[in-house]
Formats: sequence, C-alpha cells, structure tokens
Amino acid sequence: MFSEPVVGEKFFGREDVLELLNKRALALKDGYRQNVALIGQSLAGKSSILHNFLHSIKEEDFITIYVEVIKEPFKSFSNRFIATLLYNALGKTGEDCSVDADSLLDRAEKSLPKTYAAIRHVNSLIEKSDCDEAYSSLLGLTSTLKDEIKMSCVVILDEFDNLEYVGVKNPFLNFGKVIMIQKDTMYIVSSSRNQAFKKILSEKLSLLFGNFEIIKISGFGADSARKFIEMRLSGFEIDNIIKKFLIAFTDANPFYLNQIVKQAKEIATDKMSNYIDKEVIARAIADLVYSANGVIHQYLLNYILDLIDTRHKEKYMSILVSIANGRNKLPDISKSLKKKQSEISKDLLELSQLGFISKGGVFYRVDDSVLEFWLKHVYQKRRELLVDGIFNRLELFGSEIGSYITEFVNESERGMIAKVSELFNSFSNELVLIDSKSLRLPHFTKVETKLSLDLKQFIAATFRGKTWIAQPHEDTVGENNIIDYVKNIKSLGYKISNKIIIPLNGIEENAKLLAKELKISIWDIATFNNLLSIYGKRRVAV
Repeated sequence: MFSEPVVGEKFFGREDVLELLNKRALALKDGYRQNVALIGQSLAGKSSILHNFLHSIKEEDFITIYVEVIKEPFKSFSNRFIATLLYNALGKTGEDCSVDADSLLDRAEKSLPKTYAAIRHVNSLIEKSDCDEAYSSLLGLTSTLKDEIKMSCVVILDEFDNLEYVGVKNPFLNFGKVIMIQKDTMYIVSSSRNQAFKKILSEKLSLLFGNFEIIKISGFGADSARKFIEMRLSGFEIDNIIKKFLIAFTDANPFYLNQIVKQAKEIATDKMSNYIDKEVIARAIADLVYSANGVIHQYLLNYILDLIDTRHKEKYMSILVSIANGRNKLPDISKSLKKKQSEISKDLLELSQLGFISKGGVFYRVDDSVLEFWLKHVYQKRRELLVDGIFNRLELFGSEIGSYITEFVNESERGMIAKVSELFNSFSNELVLIDSKSLRLPHFTKVETKLSLDLKQFIAATFRGKTWIAQPHEDTVGENNIIDYVKNIKSLGYKISNKIIIPLNGIEENAKLLAKELKISIWDIATFNNLLSIYGKRRVAV
C-alpha cells in the first residue's frame, strides 16, 4: 500500500459511505446479510473508508476481520486471515491477547476449541499442499466461529481482485460457492480495478451479482474538496480560482490534493509567506510530479511497474501516451502506433482490465487525471528532450505548469454556457457511454445560446430538424429548477429530441427523481468533465 490509510481526526468526508456500511453491518445481527463492494481508482480513499469503518463501529454483536489482499503465497494469506480472526474473536470473549500467532493459537485451543480444530484442519491441508481445499475451509472458519460464540463476522477483503495471485485455483468461483451457503457472514470487498472486478462479478460470481451492493468511490464532491483544501491550509490564504484548479487538476482525489497542498505549505513557509499563489502551486506540482524523487512521480512509476509486465511496457506506455494526447479512438491509436487495429484492440482490453483506462462508446480515456497529465507533460516530454545537462529541467517544467495554470484561470473566466456550446460543437456523430447507456452525439449543424423566459441561458443544438436543449446550473439543482426548465422549453417551439440539465454543483434527490420521470437527462459534473476530457477540452470545477 503506497499511502497509509487516514484514520480518526485526519479522516475527511465520506459520511454517506460510512453510514451505509454501518447500516449494513447492524442489519447482519437481525439476519439480513448484504455484501458490499467498494470500487474506484487507486488512492481514491477506499482503504481509509474501510479503516474508519473499523475504527468507528461500536457494535459488540459481531466480529470484524480486515485483510489486505496482496500478491503472496497462500500460506501467508491464510496465516494473516487466521491471526486477525483469532485476535478479534478472543478480544470479544474478554481475552487479553497479543498479535503473536503462536500465542493466539494457544489461547484459542482453550477458549475456542471448535474454531481451533477447524484452523488445525486448514493448516494440515496447507502442509499437504492442498491449498484449494484449504482456501474453502479458511473461508468457512467464520461459520464455525459463529456456531461457537454466537457472533457473526464481517470480513473485509481490501483489493479483493488480488485473490487471483495467492496461489489458489479458481479463487473467485470457490469464494462464490462458500458464500452462497454462508448466510451468517457479511463480506465487504474493495477493488482498484473497476473493469476487472466487474468481470469477476459477471463471469466468476454471476450467481452472486445481486448479492453485492456496488458503491463507486471517486474523488470528493466539489464542496467537500474545497473544505478539504481549506482545512489542510488552515492559517494560509489561497485564491478561490486556485482551489478550483486543484480540484479540476486532481479530479478531487484526496491523495493528490493532500500531497500538493502539503508541498505548497512547505514552499510558502520557506518563503516566509502564508499566501498560496499560482507560483507556489506550480512549484509544488513540479516538485511532486516532475522531479524523479517527487512523491506523485514515484507513485505513478511504481503503480505502472507493479501492474505492467516489463515485456509489454514500451507498447502499453505508447498506447497510454497516445490516449493522453487525445488520440483516443481505436483507429487513431492504431494509426499513431502503426499497428493493426486487431492487435491494439487486445492491448486496450488488457489495459482496461489492469485499471488504467476505460472505454465509453468509441472513446478510450485514462481514468486517473493526474496520470493522464503525467503521461503527456512529464513522461513523454522527458523522452523527447534532446539536450541534457544544459538547463534545469525542473525549472523548465515549473514554467510550463505555470502557463498551464494560467490557461485554466483564463478559461475559467469564460462563462459555463460557452464551454457547453464549445463541447456541443465538437460532437461528430460519435457513440459515448453515459450512465451505462450508449448515446450517439450528433454532428450539430447549429449550436445557439438562447435566453429562457426567466432570462437563464441555455443551449439549443439542432441537427436534421431535431433539437437538444441543454442548460448548465452552477448552483445545486432543486425541484423548482426542473419545473422551470420544463415550462421554458414548452414555449420554445422546437422539435425537442433530448432534454439535458447539467447540475455542476449537484442535484437534490427529489429533483433527480422528477427529472427521471420527465425524461430529462442529467449530466453531472463527472459526466460533463469526462466529455470535456475525451474531446480534448479542459476540465472544470465550481
């Protein structure tokens, strides 16, 4: 784990996810078992959420077992699972125990004889090299424990998809067989490889697909991200536009935000200033992202090297760089690399399974916005620089990132309606994926900015006599906004084929339900930014 989970007072936000996990755990003692899966890119905060769930939960009627699944021999995985189970179970029975494995087994022999016997069976199977049977028996320990001390278990498997690397045949299929009959154990699993996890659910655990409540963990919302920055910069001043830049640049990822803000504080302090301006942020990003010793640079390199086989590194990196530079459709990638589409298609599938990219319609995109920036502005630039030792590369990059921030500031001064208009003018009959549904984005012959009856701007985009009506909102959208939108478009006289509201600062749940009932499409800020990104436009923050 590159970054240690944040626990206790330093943990920020995610109240809705923690509330749901607590609710599901408490329901377990009433006989209702709902397994939960947290999916999201690496360092989005999944492990911190899981550790804070463990830290905050006070319920005495069940036992929690947290195991980070890593690439290791099955015996090591089994030993960690058993030690965690015994430590927490013995603690519930009032035993004062250490974390030493032998000591835990000695105490279990006296206090938990049935569970101890089951553990001995698991270990004997491992000694016989029958790891497959041992794996099933290991997962069955929680049922034995429930039978013995009448407490259900909540098993947390962090980075669940790594089970394929612990030396067991068909780990997911056998996992599914166990939990199909194991109704007294709740599982909370996490994965940083969204596509791989979905494939596991659909192919290996197809019968259990509905048994997992899937929660997507992404960056903070705009409001939470602002509060996070302000909290971390207590005692320092920072302009609102720089906050917006940080949120857009990092996609509000807590790890990236924290590292940049931390570095900015150190730079400002060295200058004996409490003001975080554009120059300070540019220097912080240069130190972290460009410098070979920078924390973010090191993380991205390790992340890539850990997942990509060295035999395919050059090929896969070339594909990622191509996508980061806007050549993000199969024909474009194939042409830029001078490879057959059939060959590139297989490589794209593998990169998707590894969690680097995702496909939406005909477009591919790098899921991590900072990785995308690093590929284009650091990795590629480092390889292309022909002159060594003549100038300070770090200063050169610092100047470039300064210009990058300035461009963001200038772009932000344009109204949001202008950004929507520019985006709609970029559409050329491509197929995209929005809310898991395919949508064809027409080549509009006319994109106009209009005023509604209540003097709010909207976009009317027309093709073949049909019109899309899109209205961005920079404030939270409520039911009244939906009602006003419907009233306004009725008076327009267009033949409307698509109604779109873009709630950049969120939408109330009742308003969302009303919009769905009225067949109004909702493009939230994540959807809007994804579209901006795949069409080569700058992401926005509000």
